[in-house]
Amino acid sequence: MLKTLVAALTHAGFLAVAPRAFAGAPFTAQDFVAVSQALTGHRNLDAGIGARLFSALSGADRGFAARGAELAKRIRPGQTPQQLLAAADEANLRDTALAIVTAWYTGTVGHGTKAVMVTYANALMYGTVGDGMSPPTYCANGPLWWIAEPPPADVTSPAVAAAARRAKAPTQAPKQAATQAATPAHRSA
Repeated sequence: MLKTLVAALTHAGFLAVAPRAFAGAPFTAQDFVAVSQALTGHRNLDAGIGARLFSALSGADRGFAARGAELAKRIRPGQTPQQLLAAADEANLRDTALAIVTAWYTGTVGHGTKAVMVTYANALMYGTVGDGMSPPTYCANGPLWWIAEPPPADVTSPAVAAAARRAKAPTQAPKQAATQAATPAHRSA
């Protein structure tokens, strides 16, 4: 009965991490993806990329899985990524949390000659500009793709906004315009 209830709550999204992380069972790639979702705020993380990132992080740091399991215990329903990071900080797990976020956003684990490239085009850092730009060195729409108009950003350029304001400006009444034309302009010497 309890297993069924926990499975249903996990599937419905009320529990962010499968309960095996709480029961002392080994921290798995599936648990890693759930922790990653809570840390990044992205619900649609690729499980295959997650498994490879988990493997690379675990390979680079033998204590990573244990700290990941500790981090999983701090996830609460309705918690924001910022709240989870604060909880991680209180438990001295901030570096682990940031390593996870960094791995997802850069697609790499580690630094320098020991760095492991897990994904390039699917790194989260490219998602924020994906509607108008492809990852560097990728040809988005064939030769000379950069000369096409970018997609609309729902932002008006300053010149267009100024022209619109001028067009909407109320016209002066004829009498007021005649009075202004007859009044000599003040000039200073």
